Amino acid sequence: MHPLPVPCPAHLIPDASGTEEFHQAYRQAMANGAVFVAIESDGPRWTVKADTLTAGSGPSIDDAVNDAVRAAITRLVQDCEVGADA
Repeated sequence: MHPLPVPCPAHLIPDASGTEEFHQAYRQAMANGAVFVAIESDGPRWTVKADTLTAGSGPSIDDAVNDAVRAAITRLVQDCEVGADA
């Protein structure tokens, strides 16, 4: 499994909507030492979850990445596109 480009085109994102597909994607992330990220739909709401345990203890989040994610979440909250608990 090769790292996906950023931003990642939709056609490269695996559909793990089935139970077996989900577990396979999770196992792949763990085998490759990658952070597992899932986007889940619950009616009109979407939830993004990241599991850093699959990456092991080696990798860390760069401050620039953390700042970019925080800024994106702040904008989404201000635009009422996500809840304040994001």
